[in-house]
Amino acid sequence: MCRFITAAVSAEADLAALQAIAQRHGRRLQPTSNPSIERQLGPGLRYCLTTPAHCDCDTPLGWRLRDRAKDPAEAVQRMRRKGWSEAKIERALAQQQSARETHAPSQDSCAPWLELIRDLLGQPRSTRFGLLMCWYNGQLDDDLVLADRQDVPLASLDLQLLASMREGVLYEFRR
Repeated sequence: MCRFITAAVSAEADLAALQAIAQRHGRRLQPTSNPSIERQLGPGLRYCLTTPAHCDCDTPLGWRLRDRAKDPAEAVQRMRRKGWSEAKIERALAQQQSARETHAPSQDSCAPWLELIRDLLGQPRSTRFGLLMCWYNGQLDDDLVLADRQDVPLASLDLQLLASMREGVLYEFRR
């Protein structure tokens, strides 16, 4: 039950060179297999795992949408159902707000991803590079259906786009 970021890499690109670039940026490009995703990718792309550690649950990618998804009114209702007093609810909300402000990602926290994508697409025969962020309830080879596919010219790639990435959408960056 974790979030993972996987990649779709041009099949004609030099994977070893791309792996070295990813490593310099603190990521990896390890070929992996997920038949359902690979069918949806189609020919010309290799499927890789970018996660260098256990998972990508703390990724800054898509943070804007995840932050908006938290409804404070729903949280208050949940606390009331648990029998919390109004004072306790106020303290909890204040602590949560303080934690969000202290540890909140910013648009700038996506800068390493921006640099990585630009460096990867700067390589010969690396004409496209895709990122897919998904929440997995089981194994990485579980059947998944892409929610969407977005073509993003490199000139349109910016920090705001990375901070607003949606789960289950393949973002294909192209030169």
